[in-house]
Amino acid sequence: MPDSTRPDSALNAIELMTAWLDSPDGPPDLLLSRLRDHVQGHPNGDLYGATSLIMGLIYLCGSLLALREHETGNTTRQTLRDLGLRYAQD
Repeated sequence: MPDSTRPDSALNAIELMTAWLDSPDGPPDLLLSRLRDHVQGHPNGDLYGATSLIMGLIYLCGSLLALREHETGNTTRQTLRDLGLRYAQD
């Protein structure tokens, strides 16, 4: 199991998403660089780095769903259902 804490992995996920925001439709050079740094730079190896980053992204997504529920009153399940329907139509 990864040894990074939830705040550390969430901060890494925020850093990764920030890199994506810098060029969401353009070349993913910065995003790939940050992803590589997080995965390959983990002190316990690539698998731990990847797992830690995935857990951070899941925590970040859950936090954003909870924030949306607080701001709009839509439940997290409703938001996920709406997103699922939207992407199923694409």
